[in-house]
Amino acid sequence: MEKTHKKLQDYLPEFVEEFEEQLDNDEIKWGDTWRTRTIEGQEMRTKARFDDYFDQFKYANTPIPWLKIIGNAYICWVRELEQEKHAN
Repeated sequence: MEKTHKKLQDYLPEFVEEFEEQLDNDEIKWGDTWRTRTIEGQEMRTKARFDDYFDQFKYANTPIPWLKIIGNAYICWVRELEQEKHAN
């Protein structure tokens, strides 16, 4: 029997569902505080947060919260998208 391989796109429905749930939980916890931070410096703020996640993994064996990492990247992407829209 031939083994079929899924494409990354095949995982999108499940990913979107779990990511939306993560965003809902973050909104309950943080509200829209992501809007109060400017785009300036977001790369270093994001790196610092990622470093914190990896330190927790390294020193406390805390699993990496991949959806939170994706959420942080998503916020950065949205800020850049909004900046581009307002620049035009």
